Amino acid sequence: MLLIGIVLLRSVLAHNMTCEEIVASGKKLSLKELQSTDISQILNCLSHLGSEEMPRDEADFIWQSIVKNFRGVSNVPEEVLMVLHWVTPAITAAEYANLTLSNIEVIENFGLDYNLSNEQLAAIAERVREDFADKEPEDYTFYDLTALRNILCAFNRTEIERIHPLAYKEASQNIGKLKCKPDVMKAFATLAIQKDAFGPPDKWDDVIVRVVGEVAKYLPKNIVDKLFYSPVKN
Repeated sequence: MLLIGIVLLRSVLAHNMTCEEIVASGKKLSLKELQSTDISQILNCLSHLGSEEMPRDEADFIWQSIVKNFRGVSNVPEEVLMVLHWVTPAITAAEYANLTLSNIEVIENFGLDYNLSNEQLAAIAERVREDFADKEPEDYTFYDLTALRNILCAFNRTEIERIHPLAYKEASQNIGKLKCKPDVMKAFATLAIQKDAFGPPDKWDDVIVRVVGEVAKYLPKNIVDKLFYSPVKN
């Protein structure tokens, strides 16, 4: 009887894990374990659960549980959106129409690289255009650009070229790690050579080339050849 009681107790605990127990376990929960975890504990532990890439079915389950708990996508609060992390890929492009992305901390979550589809990024970018503090690209600061990151890949060339070169320069180390479509990268390259950014490429040293990163590859070919295939000025 005692053994049966212990087994039953373990079963109950396994199906009612608290956030503290989830963190203490040191392991990722399986879909089955997530399905048997109360939504209140999933919400309490969301930043932990989403901290690492997860199978899509697990992300889908967590996101749909959140939506159900708050009775609709539009009701999911900002404090939840800003800690979704790897649950983010579960949000469909269509669902973004019902989200509000006006808070920079929320935008920062969606600006990280979750291998989102072009459709998802485009939907996020559209929300930013409509919601983000009435800001236009020329108003973006270092903090804005750092938060936006991968969302910038869904902007068009004209929008990117409206960013102030100084703001670009301050955020260039992060922007230089992006791998956007060529038109966007060429727009960043246009910003990079402005006098308020890094100026003419023939005066760049190896430090600037490293900071500009991927963007430097989208300068005119003769400049790229000089920067990457010739000795760099120190």
